[in-house]
Amino acid sequence: MRISARFRRHAPLLIQCALVVVGLLALYVTPPASGQMLLLPVGPGSRAVLASTAVAHGARLVAAGPVAGSLLVDGRRDELMRPLIGVGAIAISARAAGCGEPA
Repeated sequence: MRISARFRRHAPLLIQCALVVVGLLALYVTPPASGQMLLLPVGPGSRAVLASTAVAHGARLVAAGPVAGSLLVDGRRDELMRPLIGVGAIAISARAAGCGEPA
């Protein structure tokens, strides 16, 4: 497979632009240290234990999220991240998920 000289010349710039976009997206969806965040079940069976795991680790349930099985909670990221990963769920910024401005 041959890569054209024109593509090779522009590849570093394209890669750099892609990395900037990915970095900005990551910053946008990172949940706050404390406050409202959206919990998304991504593993098998994680919907069944999501609410109980969040409450057991200090989160306060606010509402059902916009995605099936998701929850909008108010809590601390450092207390929730490890238990959520253990049950197959992730936390993202509530604002990134379309849940409105955090209070």
